[in-house]
Amino acid sequence: MKPRDSQDLPLSAFILALFLGVFSSLAIATGLILIDAPSWGTYLFAALGGVMTASFVWIERSLVFQIKEKELMLGIEVTRLQEFQDYLYSHSMACLVRFDAGTLMIDRTSPGFIKMLRMPMESELRGQSLEVLLGVSSLKLESMVELIKEGEASGKEPKLEIMSADGFSTNAVISGQYSPGDHIVEAAFFVHPVNNAERVADLGAAQKDLERFRKGMFRRETRILELKEEVNGIRREAGLPARYEKV
Repeated sequence: MKPRDSQDLPLSAFILALFLGVFSSLAIATGLILIDAPSWGTYLFAALGGVMTASFVWIERSLVFQIKEKELMLGIEVTRLQEFQDYLYSHSMACLVRFDAGTLMIDRTSPGFIKMLRMPMESELRGQSLEVLLGVSSLKLESMVELIKEGEASGKEPKLEIMSADGFSTNAVISGQYSPGDHIVEAAFFVHPVNNAERVADLGAAQKDLERFRKGMFRRETRILELKEEVNGIRREAGLPARYEKV
């Protein structure tokens, strides 16, 4: 639905309601005249029938318009937040990684994640195993994924001891979010800087990006859930089944 359509729809709904109201009124009047109903009854019931039909059509069209408007907002919000996530994955020095929760295969990484592994910045990590790159057993990674799935309810913050490409061992604290729909985990690794000027210089920017990433994930999921619930609420008012299931 285009923005111009959203402006035209209320007028079209009004015209449709008016037309069907008049048609209904005339149909009722014709029927009452054929059975020789009193004139006052004919006018009264024809008017009431027309008003009720017009009101019903107007309400129904208005609800349909609201559903389309909310779904348009949902699409825009998803696109906007996805663009923000794309920017962080492309430019951020925070250690961000997106991977399949089942196979642990990497889908996307940020420059900061590649730097954390002490690999060349032009390295392509898509399709590689997170287990191999981090030097961590699959059991530990699966435990990390389970903690991320549980979220705040677990009361624990996932931690891992990871091994870089040049054999450097370091501890990382992980913050992440699980998307049940596509079985994907988006995670941010926080690694305390070692005592060298380059890593310390990157820390400030990485921390800011990390915080933006966390807030972005939270806002994205919260806003999407809010809009989906609004769509479901309007559909219930219209007597339609819910479109989105509660997670």
